[in-house]
Amino acid sequence: MRPSAAWRRRLRKMGEFAAMFGALAVTDRLTTGGTGFAAVQPNPYCLPILVLALAYGTEAGLAAAIVASWIWLAHASSVVTPGGDYLDRLLQLSLTPLVWFLVAALVGEVTNLRLRRMERCDREAGRATRNVERLSDAYRDLAASNRALQVQIAVEEGTIGRVVALAATLGSGDAAARRRTIGELIALAARTQDYSIYTIGRGGIVRLWLRGRSIAARPDILPEPLMRSLCQGGEVLHVARPDDRALLADIGVAAVPLVGTGASSATGCLVLHDLPFSTLNAQAVAEIAEIGAWLPQLMPGGEGPAAGFVRHAGGAV
Repeated sequence: MRPSAAWRRRLRKMGEFAAMFGALAVTDRLTTGGTGFAAVQPNPYCLPILVLALAYGTEAGLAAAIVASWIWLAHASSVVTPGGDYLDRLLQLSLTPLVWFLVAALVGEVTNLRLRRMERCDREAGRATRNVERLSDAYRDLAASNRALQVQIAVEEGTIGRVVALAATLGSGDAAARRRTIGELIALAARTQDYSIYTIGRGGIVRLWLRGRSIAARPDILPEPLMRSLCQGGEVLHVARPDDRALLADIGVAAVPLVGTGASSATGCLVLHDLPFSTLNAQAVAEIAEIGAWLPQLMPGGEGPAAGFVRHAGGAV
């Protein structure tokens, strides 16, 4: 089990504490014979106090001052004048430790203030980062709403003349041009560019016949329960109806069965992948259902699929 950040900090502090005092003790033994640098001014044992107070604050500085004072008092008798006034000898013994404790307290408090400010800056930086992430999410939502609004505006600006012009191109012999025309008519009627058209051939083979504009990956294979429900019910499935949400999960917002004039069952389906939930009122659902009636009449029966063939694992629908 790895130690926490607080324990790692304590271990690092203890290691530095022991290393500095150990190095000074070895140096003292080699240079002065173990006198605790009592005759050296300033005493080198003030260095750990300054370093630890600057690095870790008052607590570490006072701990270093206690150890340094203990070493000083253990060796200070060699520099204190024997005899004489008692108060004078007491002052000579206590003056250096008092200075050390004073320095540890002052420098440590400055360090504590700096550390508190750094922690506050870290908290504010974290809060700013979270705010930036929230702003980024809001920007993406606004961009998506703007894109949907542009599509809606473009669709609403489609006039009768535009519909007539599109209908005039349906007689073109170019299969690709006919597909594009059908796609624009669907976008005008369904008010979305994100759709897929699937056709059901013999043996339950599902053909992906046409796909609209989408920045997201859309399924090439529709679930068998969805296709069965469309073929048997013949009604529009949409997420505004609670019973249909499970069938449309991860697929789209609405699925429209394509039932041409005189047909007894659906020959395919139109899946609308992206559509504002608020637009799924009774009128909108009725308009979407109308697409399933006129779209099969515009789709040439002899035209091949746009993206190959795929078959459901369960066989015929």
